[in-house]
Amino acid sequence: MSDNSFFREVDEAVRHDQYKKLWDRFGVYIIVLAAILIAAVAGYKGWSFWKERESQRAGAEFVQAMVLENGSDPAKATEAFEALADDAPQGYRVLSRFQLAAAQAKAGETDKAVTAYDALATDGGVDPILQGLATLQAATLRLDEADYAEMERRLKGLIEGNTAWRFSARELLGLSAYQHKNMRTAEEQFSALLGDQGTPPNMRDRANMMLALIVSSTPAQSSSTTN
Repeated sequence: MSDNSFFREVDEAVRHDQYKKLWDRFGVYIIVLAAILIAAVAGYKGWSFWKERESQRAGAEFVQAMVLENGSDPAKATEAFEALADDAPQGYRVLSRFQLAAAQAKAGETDKAVTAYDALATDGGVDPILQGLATLQAATLRLDEADYAEMERRLKGLIEGNTAWRFSARELLGLSAYQHKNMRTAEEQFSALLGDQGTPPNMRDRANMMLALIVSSTPAQSSSTTN
């Protein structure tokens, strides 16, 4: 036997002895850890499968509810949306809540619809884009009844946050100011729309129309005041 072979065998014996000691000391823990990892992987796959099935089920039920709402049984549609709003996956829960609020508005239950939209707008679990949509829907329903201060309170965050909803928010504020004969503020809001390069063309056209109305009404107001 060469010296190299002898030292190699000694080294292997030492390693074997070290591994044996490690196994004797930590073997049980290694087995438990491996079992936990296997269970975790199996659990995650099972949860993913269940979640996918729940999403597919909720999607089918949501589509069916939409068919009922657009058909001849809106009462059943409301029941279906209420059930989805309670126990469907998050996305379909939120969409169902929007549908219920829209149905309330359509039925003339404006106060209930505003409350439902306000709840969506302040729900931290709702996507920010949809929160903004809910804010706009509530403000739109309040446009004829609310004073300008309330409308500004409702819509200020959308404008200051430079969100995608800022154009619609400014238009609503301009309309509110116009309704309350606050022509200077109305002019400011519609002019701001024209000054924003991102304003959609159709909204830009409406802003121009409103500015023309404001300008045409100003001399008449001044004349009546003088008389």
